[in-house]
Amino acid sequence: MKPIVGQYECVHSSGVGLDYFTSRIDRLVLQQNGSFVMTVQSQSRATNAAQSFLKGQQVTSAAPETRLEGTYTQQDLQVFLQFNNGGNEQAHLTPDGSGMQIGPNHFTKVSDSTLLPPTHRLQKDMDDIAKGLKIASTLGGMAVKAAKTIHGTIQSVQEAGSQQNSPQAPSSPPQQPAAGPSQAAPAQPSYSPPTPAAAPYQPPTQQRVANPTPAPPPGQPESIFCDQCGARCRPGKRFCNSCGARLA
Repeated sequence: MKPIVGQYECVHSSGVGLDYFTSRIDRLVLQQNGSFVMTVQSQSRATNAAQSFLKGQQVTSAAPETRLEGTYTQQDLQVFLQFNNGGNEQAHLTPDGSGMQIGPNHFTKVSDSTLLPPTHRLQKDMDDIAKGLKIASTLGGMAVKAAKTIHGTIQSVQEAGSQQNSPQAPSSPPQQPAAGPSQAAPAQPSYSPPTPAAAPYQPPTQQRVANPTPAPPPGQPESIFCDQCGARCRPGKRFCNSCGARLA
């Protein structure tokens, strides 16, 4: 039978990969002098970091672990673990010595050394850390782009609302640049109304008086006139000499 001294691991896998961040790993180290050290991980690194962030505490990548120490004794395939805090546990070794069963958990032997960490575990942790950093970088870039897009959208909405609420100032007509000495505006001819031509001089016409009626000599009776044609008749006439009308 192989010696039981060495390191054992029990991996509580999350099923999503990246065991270094998402899984819980319990470790058991059996020393040559009959003592042991058991490390129980209560939460995964990712879960512990998320809870610390929500509580406003400092985020750390360290795994939350509980360290238990004690002594052990072996009897065939039975190993009795006696804890220093007063508890005890009974483990069952596999026939080939590849591991042991402690309660519902199976611990696989990963190294015969009690000082150096197992090689396969170091390589696995390094691969998980590299993949985790790459994923974090990708998610960080996406988060930054999303934050910029949201900020730009909010700013555009705020600017549109402020433009609608502010009164629009009347637009002033564009000012014409002052003409310099070399760009003087052409002189516009002033309009003067045409002067009417003077009418030719015409001497005043003398108004002709038709049939001027001379005043009767003094001492004679006044002349009478026909009511029809206006002709002058001598006093005492009964009929007009011109039209023959009866004189009144």
